[in-house]
Amino acid sequence: MNIRTIILLLALLPLSVFAQSTGEKTYVVGAGATPSTDVADAVYEDVRHEYVLHPDGSTVYTYSHRLRLLTNYAFTRAYGESFITYNPRWQTLDVLRSITTMRDGRKVESPFNAYNEVLPGYAASSAPHLGLKEMVVTHVGVEAGAVIDFSYRLTTKPGMLPGLMGRVVFGARSPIQKLSVLVTVPRDIALTHAFVRDENKPDVTEQEGTRVHRWMRRDLPMVEVEAQQPPLENFLPVLHFTTATKDDVIRHCLQDAGDADLGPAQAAVDEIVRKESDPVQRAAALQRWVLERVGRMGGPLDILGYRAMAPAATLRANTGSDLDRAVLLAAMCRAAGIDAVPVLFSSDVRSEGIIIKSTHTGDSRIDEFHPDAHPDIASLPLFPHAAVVCSAVGQYVMLALDPARKQTGPMDPKYWGRFYLELKDGTQELRQYMPLAVLSPSVVRVTSDWTLGADLTVKGKSSVSTAGIHGYALDPDHLNGLMSRTLAAAGQGVRVEPGDVEVRASAETVCEADIAAEKGLTVVEGIAAFRLPAAPHGVNELHLPLGDLRRTTPVAVPGTLREEQRFTLHLPKHVRAATVPAGIDVSNAVGSVRSVITADAHDIEVTRVIEISDARLEAPAYPLLRELLRAWNHPAHSTLQLRVAN
Repeated sequence: MNIRTIILLLALLPLSVFAQSTGEKTYVVGAGATPSTDVADAVYEDVRHEYVLHPDGSTVYTYSHRLRLLTNYAFTRAYGESFITYNPRWQTLDVLRSITTMRDGRKVESPFNAYNEVLPGYAASSAPHLGLKEMVVTHVGVEAGAVIDFSYRLTTKPGMLPGLMGRVVFGARSPIQKLSVLVTVPRDIALTHAFVRDENKPDVTEQEGTRVHRWMRRDLPMVEVEAQQPPLENFLPVLHFTTATKDDVIRHCLQDAGDADLGPAQAAVDEIVRKESDPVQRAAALQRWVLERVGRMGGPLDILGYRAMAPAATLRANTGSDLDRAVLLAAMCRAAGIDAVPVLFSSDVRSEGIIIKSTHTGDSRIDEFHPDAHPDIASLPLFPHAAVVCSAVGQYVMLALDPARKQTGPMDPKYWGRFYLELKDGTQELRQYMPLAVLSPSVVRVTSDWTLGADLTVKGKSSVSTAGIHGYALDPDHLNGLMSRTLAAAGQGVRVEPGDVEVRASAETVCEADIAAEKGLTVVEGIAAFRLPAAPHGVNELHLPLGDLRRTTPVAVPGTLREEQRFTLHLPKHVRAATVPAGIDVSNAVGSVRSVITADAHDIEVTRVIEISDARLEAPAYPLLRELLRAWNHPAHSTLQLRVAN
């Protein structure tokens, strides 16, 4: 080995392997490291969240962390900057500390030009929200082995939120050696708190007329980034707390909403009512009108304090938050004769092991909830999604309309099974949208009858039907586009001409398409490969992970589903099936796959069915999902091998 090679290897060594002592544990990172929670780009040595409610209703949130960087990636891509978003109308930001201790012990403080305020990207096209700020703090002196000591304080005036409330996720993309949460309220103010997926109880002390609640955890493992992973708050322990009641929350959200005057939108409502006699299609048309005609400020609702503008104000501004648009859409639905109310949806239905505790002077209670219940506390961060719920629309007991994105079906998988809070005076009950026990799975069926001509071109018909949470009853035309894309990949490229979409009373959508190939199959050494047609929005459209690595986090499947494919290919005299594979029959705790191919001198018949019975799979179930997907995508059952005689 020559000198130049040795120098090159030494130069690359810090990039590939780095071991850094943290006092309690050594974290090893780099090529050859064993996959475990010890493989990390950085480690939080200490994280602290502190909330204080003052007697005048103002709140102070102080955040701080000590972060040790372990790799170059940690400061070039992950932790080289810190971002703080706030609303100057209500909040004052003070960065208290941004100091880097380098590996040799030198301390470097972020200079004045390391602090830059920008407009959050989600507010860029929304004129009423151009005052929002995002502070970008650039950390200097960073290197592998350096420690970033960072802290800031956010002071909020009374009225932005109805009291003190917050949410803390106990976990992050890097390990946390120590995480502390302190919530201080006046002694005469009750604090209700709930821990999701944990029973971490606070240490409560009283001092100088206040009550201090302290939660602390040590040695939280890192959460790896994995495909189809739910948001962290949907599977990690989460602390929620609030000093508000449901009445406080509802009054707060609606205080600026005013009356239901629609102004120029009333003409649009009248036109939609005139055109659409079916109440479901009328609701869908109103949802599309808001989606297409009113701009969206897509930021989180808490940056605006969950305060909704009046419908007329949203129309004048021609833009609004998701909550503003929900209030507008609900008002338009009511004007069109549809019973509708704006709501706030929870982030997830699975909230195992919930304990809710309310503390007050001389009073303490603990209520145990069913493991699948949602925390019934009035904390707005529990409900980050705004929507509209309509009652008794056509054949539906309830119908959720999303003001933020295109919606194809009446049972949107984004909301099914989740809890919601109605923004309506006098409302107290927390409701569940389409409980899991009564919700039918998504079903998609593709039935094809194709004929292979003597010139090896194909023609025929395919029928597609969909129902359930991935239906297309609210946007039938969308099914045409999906059919054209998915069916066109069959054979070796075909032309697809979908017909009209029929929406049945059961909300099933059915469409038939004519199929014709523009050229014949390619023959190589007497064999032609024929790809089977896929299903629009079928299992393969979900892009579920298929890797061989062990899984550490849940897999988010957008709803239970069943896909059925029935395919017949009529053969000319000089073509036969080259092989007929054995059938596949796999069943496990996640679902099942069955695939059967039969052939004779005239026809090839294919029947394939896959069913996935759980909408969120925990990490131990991942191998079972992978087993199903590999069986479903077995090459011998997705592509027919045809022998072509000369």
